[in-house]
Amino acid sequence: MSKTLAALSGMLLFSCFHSLPAQAQTSCSNASLSGTYFYMLSGALVGEGSSQPYTELGKLVADGNGGVTGHSTASIKGSVAAHSLTGSYSVQGDCTGTLALSVNSQSPETITFQVVEGGQGAVVAFSSSGEVASGSAYRAASGDAGQCGDTSFTGSYGFLLAGVEYTQNGTLAYSNAGQLTANGSGVINFIGVANLGTGASQSSGTGTYSIASDCSGTAQVTGQTGTFNYIVAIAEGGNVLLMENDSGTTVAGTAQAQLIQSILPQLAFGGGWYSAIYFTNTTNAAQSFPVTFTADNGTPLTVPSLGGTSTTVNIPALGTTILEAPNTGSLSQGYATFTLPPGVSGYGIFRQSVTGRADQEAVVPFTTANAVSSILVWDDTTYITAVAIANAGPIAATISITLRDNNGNVVGTSSVNLQPYQKTEATLRSLPGLSGMVGLRGRARLGATSGNVAVLGLRFNGSAFTSIPTTQP
Repeated sequence: MSKTLAALSGMLLFSCFHSLPAQAQTSCSNASLSGTYFYMLSGALVGEGSSQPYTELGKLVADGNGGVTGHSTASIKGSVAAHSLTGSYSVQGDCTGTLALSVNSQSPETITFQVVEGGQGAVVAFSSSGEVASGSAYRAASGDAGQCGDTSFTGSYGFLLAGVEYTQNGTLAYSNAGQLTANGSGVINFIGVANLGTGASQSSGTGTYSIASDCSGTAQVTGQTGTFNYIVAIAEGGNVLLMENDSGTTVAGTAQAQLIQSILPQLAFGGGWYSAIYFTNTTNAAQSFPVTFTADNGTPLTVPSLGGTSTTVNIPALGTTILEAPNTGSLSQGYATFTLPPGVSGYGIFRQSVTGRADQEAVVPFTTANAVSSILVWDDTTYITAVAIANAGPIAATISITLRDNNGNVVGTSSVNLQPYQKTEATLRSLPGLSGMVGLRGRARLGATSGNVAVLGLRFNGSAFTSIPTTQP
């Protein structure tokens, strides 16, 4: 990889770093750039009348203090090599900046960049006398916390690979589009339509994969035409970056989750509690989808008012509907899962009724059922923070919990083990190792070292309570 290409890599990454859109803020600084990002570039090196196909998949980590490190793997005309990246950057108040990036400890090149687009991703095109390339960058699925694993790659994905293969018959253009399925524990299957310059044919096969804590990984699949090896990167928003690292190939692409399952992590009815789920349809076509109810112990939960352990939601065009679990009988607890069609959204409501005082209600947003980490801001100065933690996946989950105070210091750690499809509720301070949060406020990070985690937070102040929103970094 040339130093110019290294500069291109740096410019691509830093054009997308930031937590807020540049136009929506008053000032930027070095602290604006912080976290882990994956990037992919494709293009060509041009020189002496020839063009050499090129692709690169890499990772950069900005420390928020002007330092950046990382690594990449690049293929130039089928020659695959790994590279180390180090550098320094400076961001001005108007969100412009400079980056000095060194590849394999060579002399650095200086790149100018703009902080834009909220740090979630960017599309960049670049050309010079020696190269033409373009690509995208994505924030890593776990941010900077290192909470990925094999379960971060779970479900069905639509994939697209494209590039060039070098064979005995010459250089052939290659593409493959189809569906791959990852089971969350290292096994992958795929089916697609491949084209190697001579016509399209069905392709299918199976293989294995491994995802490290930083959301990077590898995959190996075997199909009708052989065994292929890939570098993998898991990005926020359900994107998976793929690059073949077999010699004689310059092939890369992406896979995107086809179905994102949503969850209402706490459903309680009876014993003084009422729950409702609202859905609204913003499209001009009727929508229909199932909602499934699961008890805390992982078994199907019967909701008598809805006729069983699941129900089908039917919403007319531009319409709205509600599912209700009334306060009748003894307390039942669990959670609800569903896959929302495009254009459908909603939220949940809890109501607690206690004789002698006014009813208390809280609004709860849906969250992602297959997340591997969740962040919750807590305040136990005069309040009590409670959580509902659900593992809606088929793999047993170990949930690590880290509490930090308002100065960023660790004030407690704990863990919770959940079998497949199980859920638990507790006040945070009651969990082993977390009593030190009493009288403080700060942030909790709940991460699944295996399985999945969905979290709902509740804050209690005597008889009053409200929900605490959580985010998936």
